[in-house]
Amino acid sequence: MGNQNYFLKGNFKQTVSAILAIPLLLSMAISPAMADNVISSGTTFKVLSGTTVFSSEGLVIKNGATLDNAGTLILKKNLANENVTPNSLGSGTAEFSGTANQTIGGQNIIQNLTVNNVTGVTIGDNTTVNGVLYLTNGTITLGSDNLLLGQLASITGTPSASNMIIVTETGQLRKEFQSGFTGSFTFPVGDDNGTSEYSPVTLNFTGGSFAAGNYVGVSLKNEKYPDDNITGNYLKRYWTITQSGITGFTCNAAFQYVAADVTGTENVISCTKVNPLPWVTYALTNAGTHVLSASGITTFSSFTGVKSATPPANQELANIDIPNGTSTCYDATQILTVAGNGNTFIIENGGNVTLVAGSKIFLLAGAKVNSGGYLLGRITTSGNYCGATFNPLVANNQNGETLGIDPAAKYQFFKVYPNPTTDIVIVELLEEGVSPTVNITVYSLQGEKLLQKSLTSESKFQFSLSGKPVGIYMVHVQSGDRSEIAKVIKN
Repeated sequence: MGNQNYFLKGNFKQTVSAILAIPLLLSMAISPAMADNVISSGTTFKVLSGTTVFSSEGLVIKNGATLDNAGTLILKKNLANENVTPNSLGSGTAEFSGTANQTIGGQNIIQNLTVNNVTGVTIGDNTTVNGVLYLTNGTITLGSDNLLLGQLASITGTPSASNMIIVTETGQLRKEFQSGFTGSFTFPVGDDNGTSEYSPVTLNFTGGSFAAGNYVGVSLKNEKYPDDNITGNYLKRYWTITQSGITGFTCNAAFQYVAADVTGTENVISCTKVNPLPWVTYALTNAGTHVLSASGITTFSSFTGVKSATPPANQELANIDIPNGTSTCYDATQILTVAGNGNTFIIENGGNVTLVAGSKIFLLAGAKVNSGGYLLGRITTSGNYCGATFNPLVANNQNGETLGIDPAAKYQFFKVYPNPTTDIVIVELLEEGVSPTVNITVYSLQGEKLLQKSLTSESKFQFSLSGKPVGIYMVHVQSGDRSEIAKVIKN
């Protein structure tokens, strides 16, 4: 028969139980009244493969009626499916391409869904797409209802602020995954609170068990996460991710935000899981691309970007890599936990980290300072956290053993003198345990690198603190896989 186009102009109503194919139907479908097109209870309305049907008015599927669309159904107004249970609309494509906002009402199961309406489409009840969601033009607003993408569903188009899924209320964009799934999926979500802003989430699963009927759901708010302790530097945006039927998973995540979301200084902000407590802090943001990232996620919750001027009571640092040239500080009013439980915390050569806690710092398995990296820990009893200057660290490992800098420490392969000093400091290497190359780096207590020297044959290195303020300086000596820090006091 070939491709055929048919038009439903309105007031079509089939009142008898029947199975009707489109070519036999259209003589009954034209009416000048321009009311909704209605498929009555007991009727199956069929659109044959290769056939395109246009409905210029709303289409109503009464309870007990069926729309069996194997072709293309182009709707210029609303769809209302009154069946009381989820109802398949067939194996074809439903296209919404009106000139005013359109509503998809009812519990529809759609194979392929095309949105081509610059004014957008609103989901009026839970809807499932099992094939392809074509984001051609316009947004989909979920409100309090969910849009579920089935196991084999995919999204095509070029998502943007004008071409995305708005998930700012209780409704979620949900994705079901096949058993044994690994790989990534991007949720093309955003908000339209006066200004449309595209802020997608990409999840990359590296493992997990996916039961039948599983899903991951994403929603977001274009506002600061509601925690009064978040002050100073943060995003006015947070994403909430939930899951059902997925266990034992590991996932990496990326969250895109816009520059207007930033309050304070962007490059000190980290991706943080803020609920439930304690906060779990991941990588520093990429301020150039406005992307937060988190690796090794094993539970979902609410994520945002934050480096609060008010530290949380407890904070965990997970899967963070501090690269060369990056200096940062993490704090907690009680306990700061670094790595552990399969997580890592790595300071690369040239990286610089300060840890401050009110009670304890736990350095667990997975915490590592590479050659040329710098780690300073501090316990404060005065309420001074990141950015303050005070006496250096007491840090505990998981066995409660003291780690780090001790004023009375005996260094095994070097000594530093005179100490205290008014100017000159000498670092003398001992023969035992010294590798062919020894790296010496001097820092201020604020983490500023003052000088760096590599020794290959010398046993002594002398430097001056002339012109430097009175205070405490740290001398980091690294020989092979051995690394120690000495405290030097300038009077």
